[in-house]
Amino acid sequence: MTSNLPLPSAEDRPLFFALLLNFALFGVTVTIIGSVVPQVIRQYDWSYIATGAVLAASSFGYFTSSFISGVLTERLGPKRVILLGLALQSLGLALFGMVESVAVNLVATLFLGLGQGATEVVTNFCVAGMERSGQSRLMNLMHAAFPVGAISGPVLTGTIMTSGGRWEMAFRLAAVLTLGMTVLLGLLRFGKRYETEREAAPKTSISKLVRNPLLIFLSLTILLYVGAEIGVSSWISEYFVKSFGYAPSSAAFLVSFFWSGILVGRVAVSVYSGFRQAELLLVLSFVSAISLVFSLLAASPVVASIGFIACGLGLSAIYPIDMALVGNNYRKGTSVAMGIVSTGGGLGSFSFPFLMAAIAQSYGIGRGFWFYAIVSVIMAGSAGAVVYLLRARKAERPTHKP
Repeated sequence: MTSNLPLPSAEDRPLFFALLLNFALFGVTVTIIGSVVPQVIRQYDWSYIATGAVLAASSFGYFTSSFISGVLTERLGPKRVILLGLALQSLGLALFGMVESVAVNLVATLFLGLGQGATEVVTNFCVAGMERSGQSRLMNLMHAAFPVGAISGPVLTGTIMTSGGRWEMAFRLAAVLTLGMTVLLGLLRFGKRYETEREAAPKTSISKLVRNPLLIFLSLTILLYVGAEIGVSSWISEYFVKSFGYAPSSAAFLVSFFWSGILVGRVAVSVYSGFRQAELLLVLSFVSAISLVFSLLAASPVVASIGFIACGLGLSAIYPIDMALVGNNYRKGTSVAMGIVSTGGGLGSFSFPFLMAAIAQSYGIGRGFWFYAIVSVIMAGSAGAVVYLLRARKAERPTHKP
């Protein structure tokens, strides 16, 4: 029975489980903002454009940090990078909501995004080193911790608001927890092999990587995936307020419904020990697109909720599978390749919520969600290109043998 558990070696387990806890906290920090969007809009009288700008600042920090963290991890080591990122994340959480100024909150979410990008890259880099070649079990288990936090964040803020408390309390609590994770990871050893690889490996050619067709489509898939996932997560509560007349405090729980589908999917895929990761990526992409269209056609909030949960199931393992494919196919310069792909995700989370805000401002929230449905369909096409390129690469390998 224990052979079915996707666990790393005994040496790696302390670090793995600490990163698992931190990744759950990462999920909290991503979704608590989306869960309070209706409340913030009404309390501070922000427009959709102003709200989109604040959300976009977090994404800008994330994709900037993702690229820089990939390079710095290769040069400074993963421990220093993630500790710096957590310090910035804690500062951003402490600042958010202190005043109603859009500019101040924009800076707060920028710091938050910078910290999140460091956590993303360092965690993926470390787990890829623990993973069995050709699989994504540990990566899926690690990323299953994210929706645990993503579900807990909205539940926490929703509970605070419905009990009469201020939503800002959730952000202060998350800041304290982030400081605690900084101390914990600071006390752990990240393993000699990370330092040895960093010192021995030649510096990776970034220009060569960004022109690689497979890495381009892996990055594009993540860009579209993150755009759809974070976009739906950030705006689903407002969608139910506008489309079904939900109260903002009740709509906050819809974010948790969406992320519950992602959690179930990632846990399920972590049990899969097969090696057809690219084909699984393609199937999940189609499931997410079809489910999102189903949700938007639903006239009942219950049916729409079921559709959004199914959409979460489809989106669930796309990111960890994509990252596992990067780790399996770019053994040299892994952190830089992961930084490039994570930067694609950051670009998606930066641009799509802002585009969504512009569409919602001009045409309504419903049209904005149809935009995400189109994005999901294009994502499936990009996943198909990944399958094609990997099969072509596999077919070419015998010709390279002497």
